[in-house]
Amino acid sequence: MNENSVLSLEEIKRKISTVQEKVLDSHSKEFEEIHSDLNRVLSEIDGL
Repeated sequence: MNENSVLSLEEIKRKISTVQEKVLDSHSKEFEEIHSDLNRVLSEIDGL
């Protein structure tokens, strides 16, 4: 895993941990963004 992926994973974990602090109406959008971020990072890892 490259250094950027590690940082990205940490950012994704932070996003996941802060979803509950946001208004309920935004949760769906937040989880869609997290899903997209995870797909990107996993694709980078797959490419190693």
